[in-house]
Amino acid sequence: MKNNITTQAALLGVIATATLVLSVRSHVGVDSIVGFGSILGLLGVAAMEYGITWKRALGR
Repeated sequence: MKNNITTQAALLGVIATATLVLSVRSHVGVDSIVGFGSILGLLGVAAMEYGITWKRALGR
């Protein structure tokens, strides 16, 4: 059940972000957005793979 809620929350976040980005006219290209998103995705996967937590990151 928790996985279902997490998936729904992520999907709603993507929809909300896409709506905001598409409603505002900007000079940022699609390739920049895709590149930035892929880097954030890679960082997220790396954080999950190495088990990085906020306690470890902040040194507490």
